[in-house]
Amino acid sequence: MKKHRSILLAGLALLLASSVIGCGQPAPSPSLPAPPPAQLPQAGESPPPAQPPSADEAVDGEEWNMVQTFTGGTNEATPPFYVSGTEWRISWAIDAEYPESAVLELFIYRQDAPYAIWDSISHSGGNGGTVTYFIPYYIPHDETDRDFFIKVLARNLRSWTITVEDDAVDAAFYPVQITDIHHRGTVYPRDPENCVCFETVEPDEYVVIKNLGDSCQEMSGWVLKNITKGFPSFTFSSGFILCPGDIIRVYTSFPFPPGEIVEVYGYAMYPFCFHYPPGDIWDNEEPNIAVLYNANGKEVSRKTYAVLSQDMCLCR
Repeated sequence: MKKHRSILLAGLALLLASSVIGCGQPAPSPSLPAPPPAQLPQAGESPPPAQPPSADEAVDGEEWNMVQTFTGGTNEATPPFYVSGTEWRISWAIDAEYPESAVLELFIYRQDAPYAIWDSISHSGGNGGTVTYFIPYYIPHDETDRDFFIKVLARNLRSWTITVEDDAVDAAFYPVQITDIHHRGTVYPRDPENCVCFETVEPDEYVVIKNLGDSCQEMSGWVLKNITKGFPSFTFSSGFILCPGDIIRVYTSFPFPPGEIVEVYGYAMYPFCFHYPPGDIWDNEEPNIAVLYNANGKEVSRKTYAVLSQDMCLCR
């Protein structure tokens, strides 16, 4: 019994000693196994990022703008329509009891040349189709090259639909706009006694252009043109920037130093000039159309004006 008690006391003493050692110097924690290296996801584990649409999808989904839609069932001519941008297209659809025997013929004319077929389309069989036309850049701004109408010949059809679209950017998206045309200026007659040898016709005609947006617009290479007459053109010089609220007046032939800011009726304006003596760019007998194009040749704004008779009172 005494022997067993000694053994028990010795074990208890050993246990206390180990506890003291543990409190004075903690034993190191057992090392944990290192985590396995992160695995890259396999090709099929997550969907790939969305790809941008192809050029054709972008054009078809975003850049084609409606010009006009025509419907009918017999032979007829459409009203005139105007196309902008660098491309335009005609799409058609037919409704026929027997499409294989249906015929739709489209004869396209320029409005200023109704005696000459500009192009023709012949469709037979099927339900529809599309033809796209390119407008060459070297004749992009001629009004007569952009007004068309279509003569339709239809056989064995219930009905037809023709849609005209172009790739022009809607002018509403452009903050820089033509806001006014002062077409009736002053005529300065010859005055030989004061060494004025030539009559000057309405040099104080002008077109007002304003930035209606919230950011500045760099206008190098932008063009203002009278498309009714087809001439002249005014091209903005390199480095010209029109900031929000800024106003430009483009005069016919007024002697303003280019780019100099002047005050007109309390407004700070940048006056520019066509430098087109003797003047008279904007007709006083028939309304003309002013068009503003950006540096890429795309139309961003157009405006015309009403011509009042000479005897009409202008003060109401």
